[in-house]
Amino acid sequence: MRGIISKFAHFLRSSGGNVATIFAIALVPISVMGGGAVDFAQAMNARGRLAEALDAAALAVGSQPNLSLGQAEQMALDYIEANYPAREIGSVHSISVSIDEANGIVQISGQSRVGTTLLGIMGMDYINVDWTSEVRRAQQNLELVMVLDNTGSMRGSRIRSLRDAASLLTGILFDGAQEPDDVRIGLVPFAATVNVGTQYERAWWLDPNAESPLHAQWAGGPQEVETCTGRGRRRSCTTETFTPNAWEFFDQLRNTSWAGCVEARAIPLDIEDVPPSRANPETLFLPFFAPDEPDNGNFYNSYLNDGLGNAGLFERLWNFIKYDNGRPSPNGPNNGCTTTPVTPMTHDRRTVENAISAMGASGYTNIPNGIGWGIRLISPQEPFTEGTAYGDRETIKAMVILTDGDNVLSGHNSALMSRYSAYGYIADGRLGIRTSSSRRLSDALDERTLAACRYARDQGIRIYTITFQVRNTATQNMMRDCASHPSLYFDSPSNEALEEAFEIIAGDLANLRISR
Repeated sequence: MRGIISKFAHFLRSSGGNVATIFAIALVPISVMGGGAVDFAQAMNARGRLAEALDAAALAVGSQPNLSLGQAEQMALDYIEANYPAREIGSVHSISVSIDEANGIVQISGQSRVGTTLLGIMGMDYINVDWTSEVRRAQQNLELVMVLDNTGSMRGSRIRSLRDAASLLTGILFDGAQEPDDVRIGLVPFAATVNVGTQYERAWWLDPNAESPLHAQWAGGPQEVETCTGRGRRRSCTTETFTPNAWEFFDQLRNTSWAGCVEARAIPLDIEDVPPSRANPETLFLPFFAPDEPDNGNFYNSYLNDGLGNAGLFERLWNFIKYDNGRPSPNGPNNGCTTTPVTPMTHDRRTVENAISAMGASGYTNIPNGIGWGIRLISPQEPFTEGTAYGDRETIKAMVILTDGDNVLSGHNSALMSRYSAYGYIADGRLGIRTSSSRRLSDALDERTLAACRYARDQGIRIYTITFQVRNTATQNMMRDCASHPSLYFDSPSNEALEEAFEIIAGDLANLRISR
């Protein structure tokens, strides 16, 4: 008996194996706590997903101010289901929608129930997480100008898709306006040139008196013309200064009139919003007049008979007599003027939709020219004055720029160096470069495109850019760099992607902010 007691006392004094024993005893609560951390992490993930879904629903309901409560609740459920599908962790319930029409506030709340694993051992079968999204309809006005590619490559399904997408954007914005004057939209269809509309013929800012040094620049500027009468001693001559005037050339031609297109001012005014002024003739705008080119030399646009035998290039080009009572063959002085007129910013939805429906597809691509006129439409300054002042805190100014191709300006192996374009002949230096290389000329237009976007952003204009079925990486990168932020650039490889891009832009332009 004494031995048994001694061994039992030794066992009680022994400390070997204490850690293992204690760990075995503590293993169950440690496992439950670890499993609980996983369960709580799952619940937080569900809460984040719930927040995203409710935010999307609140933005969607908030963008439609005329919904009934029942319609708002159904729209919210649809957006929550789309953004929080059943396969995600947790199940959504207790959705509540409230709308404060007086203050323009939409509030959506809900919960997500997340089933537990190890926490169930402790009797906690699920964790409920909740979220409330509140959206306040912005009280700011919106001014948007759409600068849209209407070149020949847009023919067929592309131009139809563009019309549909632009109409969709227009409808969403006007439908979401609380007051008719809250939204104004302008349109700039562009190709090689931009058409301001024939109603501005001989407007003071279109240089009716040829005061600009760039007016009919191809004609060599003012020239002295000698007129003589009589013979021998009775012969007398007078010298007059003749200033070539595109308006007068149009007047002389038969069955031809100005189609409404304008030429670009010399850089940097080509893209800038410097208002025209007769006190500074270089700021005036010019009517587009493509001159009759020589009958020989493989030129693009010969539409009158030179009638000068073996005369040289400039003798033929400056033979102004041929315009008197001339009958242009196809093309003529409006060659390169292919787009429908711009639509100054308006709150008349039908005017915008009709202009979109009228858009066609013809000509070559000159993106910076389109952007320059987009800036002028949204500007408060001449020649279009519908825009509010820059810096107006109650107005958002935005621009959507879309192209389906690369900038194009064709060079020509002659002293003129190029096809006649919005920049005239490249030899005259209006684009700031003198070369007959089509590649370098296109690169120069790319540089002007980036400069135009920078200028627009500096004015506080929010820039969205879209490439539509464009394969050239350089053009995609250029348009991405044009946008106010890379997230505001959309590459649309299909008609469906184009419509989606316009829908996303419409949602962003609703200018709704999540306040909680």
